[in-house]
Amino acid sequence: MSKIKISFTALLTLIMLSMFAALASAADFTPTPGNPAPGINVGTIDNNGQVNQHRTHGNFQNNTNSCANCHSTHNGDSATLLKFEKTESDLCLSCHDGTLGFYNVKGQGAGAGTFNTTHESASMHNVGTVEIGAAPGALDNKSTEELQCSSCHNPHGSTNDRLLNNTVAGVSYSTTPIKLALTEDPDFAAINNSSTNSGLKIYKSVGPKDNADKTNYANFCSTCHDTYDTSSGKKTALGHYSHTTNSNSQGRNCASCHYAHGTDITLLKDAAGKTVADYIKPVAEGGKGWTEATANAYMKDVSAGGSHNKKYTNMSVCWTCHTSSHPLDTPMPDQVGDPNAGTGELWNYVWSSRYNKNIPTFNEKANIR
Repeated sequence: MSKIKISFTALLTLIMLSMFAALASAADFTPTPGNPAPGINVGTIDNNGQVNQHRTHGNFQNNTNSCANCHSTHNGDSATLLKFEKTESDLCLSCHDGTLGFYNVKGQGAGAGTFNTTHESASMHNVGTVEIGAAPGALDNKSTEELQCSSCHNPHGSTNDRLLNNTVAGVSYSTTPIKLALTEDPDFAAINNSSTNSGLKIYKSVGPKDNADKTNYANFCSTCHDTYDTSSGKKTALGHYSHTTNSNSQGRNCASCHYAHGTDITLLKDAAGKTVADYIKPVAEGGKGWTEATANAYMKDVSAGGSHNKKYTNMSVCWTCHTSSHPLDTPMPDQVGDPNAGTGELWNYVWSSRYNKNIPTFNEKANIR
């Protein structure tokens, strides 16, 4: 009997200690329906502060089996019971490679770019292969942690539609989530128009919504690329000058020139905003009727340092904005209603031909047209 009493007393003591520990750990945290535990957001509020219509990675039903998609109760490959073959990105790509997840990060239409390495001019954030502290422009960032999807995204949800973390590389970049310019994705019209999916909406995004959000986005990127967070005319800590990335009034931000995930030749644009796909369209459909080989040769990024996740090929990334300072004898980019439309792409050829002798010359290109 005494042994039973002792065991019961010990059990009661453990229960009481657990309760006190739980209360102590929650002393500074107030649970809410959208944030029931530290680091866990179920997405009841969207990136505009409204009741969320996006239920991915959160708001699971009471009979959910979704946890088992990523976690294994007894056979996890990590301390958090995650199951993956090699890296965390392998787990994410088991859905987001176009086989299951709504957002295909290897596809060519992703708003954040692509993780596709099969095309020319491919450049991307190489998750699972580099240290966070190895980021270009890193000075204060000394993190030796490996760059992974969760370095930027919270798989358990956030108040941002793309699940962006509020803290990156140990730095809190903003007290408010980045609002994104969202439109319903026409490829998922059936889901978006359904009345049986608990309000689920699948959106496309072109990046930060308002100027303040663009500044927050620049702050988000600068948690790793810290010396690139700069204002006009300001010298960086390394003694260099850098293009403005945090101008609230001008709306300049990293996403103006770069894709967050990566780029390749199918996504790159010239100064006229045209892509390879635009140029290989038949003339009757507004294209040039070029072969894919010709279009690829024209659009290929031949910059010495590589394409660096750029949205625009070569230095047309600069020309896209700085057209007010162009030489008078240089053709302007294609513009709607411009009587000289069709000449803009020639400028990109002039620039490219200086570095790459394997593509048609300026005059050859004029004959192609």
